[in-house]
Amino acid sequence: MRVLALAHGLGYGGAQVSTLEFLENLRGKLDLKLLVCRGADENFASKVASLGIEVYYAPCRVIGGYPIMDINNAKTLLEWADVAWITDVEYLSSPGIRQAGKVSIVAHLHSYALICPWWAALYAHRKPCLKVCSASRIIRCKQGINLEFGKMGLYSNARARLYWLLDFVKGPLDFFKWSRLMDGVAESINGFVAVSKAMWNIHVNHLPSLGSKPFSVVYNPVTEPLRYVKPDPREPYGDYVFYASGTNPDKGPHIILEAWQTVSREFRDLKLYMVGCKGSWVERLAKKINLRSVVFFDKLPSEEYYRLMYRARAVVMPSVWPEPFGRVPVEANRLGVPAVVSSAGGLPEIIVDGVTGYVFRAGDARDLAEKVTSVLEKDFDRGEVTRYSYERINPQREVEKLIEFFENVIDYGKSA
Repeated sequence: MRVLALAHGLGYGGAQVSTLEFLENLRGKLDLKLLVCRGADENFASKVASLGIEVYYAPCRVIGGYPIMDINNAKTLLEWADVAWITDVEYLSSPGIRQAGKVSIVAHLHSYALICPWWAALYAHRKPCLKVCSASRIIRCKQGINLEFGKMGLYSNARARLYWLLDFVKGPLDFFKWSRLMDGVAESINGFVAVSKAMWNIHVNHLPSLGSKPFSVVYNPVTEPLRYVKPDPREPYGDYVFYASGTNPDKGPHIILEAWQTVSREFRDLKLYMVGCKGSWVERLAKKINLRSVVFFDKLPSEEYYRLMYRARAVVMPSVWPEPFGRVPVEANRLGVPAVVSSAGGLPEIIVDGVTGYVFRAGDARDLAEKVTSVLEKDFDRGEVTRYSYERINPQREVEKLIEFFENVIDYGKSA
């Protein structure tokens, strides 16, 4: 089987790390080539080069946040391939791929960019959006988001009200631009890989026609932490809780700060480490509510990041949005560290509740405080956490599921 993977590589985040993990594990199991955007992120490009896979580069442009690959010079590659694997949000390239030949197109869904111009698919910053997108819904959604950001202190009240008014104009404009961009895109794709069951269900709620197409839920392998840390089941835990999801309000940094007011009163010697939040609105919020046991970090190099995670007593991911997957808690579990995650999106699918961590009600700071307290009071076994992590998400099993799905989509295309 011949697979051409399309990876824009213009940024370097969780989706790109997961793609690299898949590519590394697919080597030798199928005939694989990679098409990357010219001007790709240096970190991504260097890691791709180290894989030993044939790499080709294509001109790319970005419209509305979506990278579009110019596949005119890639027609020979598409004629060679049995499957064109869109590894991230290169969806707008699919109509051009479809015109170029009979190759089967598989889209890997790491986000909600296919179904919603607000990629978080979080309605008014309060609950998952489970209805087909429309201009009126986008207006109300954006207005709710701006009011929530005003409450958090990201905006002044005056700025939040101004944005609320502008959303009557900007909302429909954003929606109609997005609708034109996405016209016919989903229809040109043969099959879909979703990184969680919850994520796929949200997609089908928005685009019911997807339910008639081949799909598979394939969890991300999450092998990256083991490049930097070799877990020792005898290694004791440290005296801090670790938050690593940055300043994005969708990740719920304000929720953990609210919960920490309760936790820190009972565990006075415990610290909360917040990575990627130094000098941000998150740090200002902590000062405003007079939290003293919080340590803020800039974004850290990978080795320092994973070693800090490894020594943590627990890792917290308090996401408000319907998290498609959630690498951070799986990374923690790989290192034998328990995780506390919200009930949003795919997060409950990756945690063995009470064994590799706990799940709390999304947005509920009181419940989060209780679950963090439960972690601190329970005698977790590092080796057991690691073992159950691999039972829940086994990298080799997930890679085999992906290969099997590629084969199924090819067979489906031949029979259609």
